Amino acid sequence: MMQAEGFFNLARIIVGVMGDAYGHLSQALALAELAPQHEYLFLGAGTVREVVKMGFSFLEIPLLGTFYANNKVDIAATIRNGSKILLGRNPLDKRIIDQIERFSPCLAITAYEYFTSIIAKKLGIRCISLDNQHFLNKLRFEMPRGQMPSRFFYALPLRLMFSKADHYFINSFFQFPPRDSETTDVFPPLLRKDLMDIRPADGEHVFVYQTSPTFSKLIPELEKSRNRYTVYGYGEKPGSKNIIFRPPSRAGLLKDLASCRYVISNGGHNLISEALFLGKPIFSYPIHMAYEQFFNAHMVRNLKYGDYTLEVLPRISHLARFEEKLAEYRGSISTGDFCGNEQIATKLKEKL
Repeated sequence: MMQAEGFFNLARIIVGVMGDAYGHLSQALALAELAPQHEYLFLGAGTVREVVKMGFSFLEIPLLGTFYANNKVDIAATIRNGSKILLGRNPLDKRIIDQIERFSPCLAITAYEYFTSIIAKKLGIRCISLDNQHFLNKLRFEMPRGQMPSRFFYALPLRLMFSKADHYFINSFFQFPPRDSETTDVFPPLLRKDLMDIRPADGEHVFVYQTSPTFSKLIPELEKSRNRYTVYGYGEKPGSKNIIFRPPSRAGLLKDLASCRYVISNGGHNLISEALFLGKPIFSYPIHMAYEQFFNAHMVRNLKYGDYTLEVLPRISHLARFEEKLAEYRGSISTGDFCGNEQIATKLKEKL
């Protein structure tokens, strides 16, 4: 009971974040924005280091990230990295634990970060999982056919390594009933304030975002089109007659996203949710062997928010057919609920 009172007055909270991309970091920051009166210590590596510039405390811990090659999960490299960390010397050495104990947290939140639930158990505090990934083993739904190898390599670490929290907050642009309502709650997407403050408009350019710059075949195909493309994820470099490459920038990304005709992305949940909140149809090239991305793309098509392809070679003809249905997609998107911030804040208060 003391922890519950502390959370809503003034609490110290550790927030572990998977830092191999920006999606989980964005969700963790959105949660911190819901309750800015508390003190947060962010745990992670990679993109999580950026919280220091925002005024948050940060402690680096090992990163069990995912590696990519040619728009596909590099399973061998991902396993090698994980094995090196987990089978080496104790990744949670005494120095890390001592610093967290001095912070004296009363709650742990994990945004798909492996070590946070372990730390929470060591400290005897509650751990809440915040992500979309746990739809696979925490929700009831009809599984689409195919993608068995991808589903296996996704489900195995999900169950064995990332399902050790006490409670699960699954936020998603699609909602299914939980298998256990006592330990799992389901919400629309959790969004950052800077996104919610933007007023969208229908511009002329197409917004392109790639989780990894390894999808090298996409850009030459886009150059065959008459469309104008604003591209994030490949770094800043010289463009072409119809392509502009943007450097990483949250403000720039949101401005270009809000003013585009539609979005071309992989299958990352966070970018899809942000685009849908702004009313933008999605065409997805999900990363192969990343089952969550396939399922997100499947739901985009199923809910008529857009379409996807699993073909290795991108083709402009896919986009041409997609563009014929933009009005239909926008109509479907207009009926959706893509912001669960208030519901998540309320449920946190109830649970804690």
